[in-house]
Amino acid sequence: MTHPSTLATTPQVHIDSEVTRRIRQHARAHMATEVCGVLIGQLIDHTLHIHASIEAVNAAQAGTHVTFTQDAWEAIYKVKDDLYPDDRIVGWYHSHPGFGVFLSEQDLFIQQNFFSSPDQVAWVYDPHSDEEGCFGWVDGAIHRLPTLALLDHNGDGTQRTPKPQSSSLTDEPAQPNTTPRKLRRSLSIWLHWAGIAMTHLSVLILGFILCYLLFPQVVGVLADPVTNAPILQDGHPIYVKLQHRNAAPPPTAPTKPEATKPQP
Repeated sequence: MTHPSTLATTPQVHIDSEVTRRIRQHARAHMATEVCGVLIGQLIDHTLHIHASIEAVNAAQAGTHVTFTQDAWEAIYKVKDDLYPDDRIVGWYHSHPGFGVFLSEQDLFIQQNFFSSPDQVAWVYDPHSDEEGCFGWVDGAIHRLPTLALLDHNGDGTQRTPKPQSSSLTDEPAQPNTTPRKLRRSLSIWLHWAGIAMTHLSVLILGFILCYLLFPQVVGVLADPVTNAPILQDGHPIYVKLQHRNAAPPPTAPTKPEATKPQP
């Protein structure tokens, strides 16, 4: 199907950078399936100005194609009437996740039947390769447009994207806040060494307990048998190691049986 152009030449396309950002954001949120939406703008002095987009939230999405459903169109026109009543739909966009920028047979069918006006375009974006392109009507046929203008309407002196805070007392760039990560690392190291110390201490205590139970020692002090006072050597008591507490008593010498007198 061809559509004779009512314009002398293909219009120049000016698209707002905020529109391309929203298209990329929409596509990157669905890296495995195609998504789509419409482009909002106006044709002024043979220049197509695209300054907004509307997502087709109820479109039939699939891995290699996307379709505008009746529910999708109803939702799109509701948003358009509420937010952009003085503008018109000047085209559509959709994603090609991982298979390049082109118009498939299904895409051509959508362009020819839903966006057949000569000033309506098709924007294609591949979120895997970050490639994008714009297709429009050229002499009654659909071709990829070789030139277009990306306009930054945020460049009006108003900062809309928050930037990292930096100190006014230094020219060094602001560094990301890594304090929580450093604290977690320090705590992890401290817990590691504390665990090692507790393990060694537990082994030592267990060793002392086993030695005490298995090898008990009794230590005594030498004392004078008459006065029972400790015997000193260089002013200090003399300690001697006695037998084990649990050791058996030393054997005693057998006693000789008493002799019995013979009976008369």
